[in-house]
Amino acid sequence: MTSQEGKGKPVSATQRRKNKQSKLEEKPSASRDFRQELEQRAAKLTETNRQLKRKIFDLYTIFEISRNFNSVLDYQSLLDSFVLTTLAQVGAAKGAVFLKEDGQAEKYVLAKGKGSGYFPGRGLFFETGSKLLEYLTRLNRPVDIGELMTELAAQNEKAILENFHPGLIVPLIYQTRLSGLVLVSDKISGHDFHLDDIEFLSILGNQISVAIENAQLYEAERKAVKQLRSTQQQLVASERLAALGEMSAKIAHEINNPLGIIDNYLLLLKRSLGSDIEAGNYTDIIGQEIARIARIVKELLDFHRPVGMTFRKTDVIKVIEDVLLLMGPRFETSRIEVNRCFGMDCPPVEGSPDNLKQVFLNLVINACDVMKDGGTLEVAVKCTEDELSIRFTDTGPGIPDEVKPRIFEPFFTTKPASAGTGLGLSVCYGIIKNHRGTITYKNIDTGGCFEIKLPIAGR
Repeated sequence: MTSQEGKGKPVSATQRRKNKQSKLEEKPSASRDFRQELEQRAAKLTETNRQLKRKIFDLYTIFEISRNFNSVLDYQSLLDSFVLTTLAQVGAAKGAVFLKEDGQAEKYVLAKGKGSGYFPGRGLFFETGSKLLEYLTRLNRPVDIGELMTELAAQNEKAILENFHPGLIVPLIYQTRLSGLVLVSDKISGHDFHLDDIEFLSILGNQISVAIENAQLYEAERKAVKQLRSTQQQLVASERLAALGEMSAKIAHEINNPLGIIDNYLLLLKRSLGSDIEAGNYTDIIGQEIARIARIVKELLDFHRPVGMTFRKTDVIKVIEDVLLLMGPRFETSRIEVNRCFGMDCPPVEGSPDNLKQVFLNLVINACDVMKDGGTLEVAVKCTEDELSIRFTDTGPGIPDEVKPRIFEPFFTTKPASAGTGLGLSVCYGIIKNHRGTITYKNIDTGGCFEIKLPIAGR
């Protein structure tokens, strides 16, 4: 075998040129692929960097928001801040927060709404235990409203969601229970919500649910403290009035005995005077003053222990109408307009019609006395779950704050000495107390208002 055969066939010059050309063509192609991959990785790193910056910004924003939210204990201010912050952060056109209605656990109603457009009224609400709310509670993250516009949402709930579609709904979960819902509409820019927006709303929803819970607890505690203080003040006032009543009753009893003796001797004195006209006039004046003292003594006894009370089911509105009819001529001469605001189907109270008539008449007369140049008297009757509220509102000057705590005290009056004894409101207080009710006074923007609350018969 020759050396040529051992080395194989020789490569021709043409083949060598082709191989060389092929290698030259492969190099630019590999270079382009490398550059494309490099650009893709750079773009990916840029996007990742952008997302990290956004996350850092969102977390910082949430930290600041949470700190501010937790320092705000005013409930309405907190809701305002929350909705406005949400709209600003995600660029939505409008937003709303739905929370449980006061005193009710069955409904989530609109608590605060901000932005442009229509907001659902209180007649539209999310109902506790609905399929939609159970689904959102289990999911515990923001959801596209379009996904819920199915048989999952009840008709009432669809009507609410339509006002924010397209948009997002964010469940507010406190511990493991749903405390509220946040709805945001589409973006002002017209773009879709990004994953960053959804993550931000998810974290913010957790923070705001805690802040709202804290604010609600604070609000409940504040109301309880206010109610406790009010109850304590009423208790102190009741005890003071009870002590005054007992003392007045004792004084009245002690006065009655010598007063009766004086009256008897006055009668004997008039008989002995015979035809002495001047002396007879003097004894008549003495008799009138004795009768005046007797009336005051009777009012003192009525304040401590109102007599003649025969309780039966009483139509309060009918009693009020009788009083207003009786006072008709006074209204006309004093140029006083009477407005009636009576609730429908107000149930009766267990009470004494005559004594209630005395209370209503006293309050109406007082209202007329303070409206010297005419005005308006509004009488309103409203029924709640277990009591009847009766309000007498006048357009007079009101009662100064410094004397309001004393208006039900015996002998205390702001009228001239010749215009009253200061026992009218004291007697009213005693009568209402014997009806197991309350009577209070407050100044309002248009004048003064006496409110009586009486328990409904059989409740």
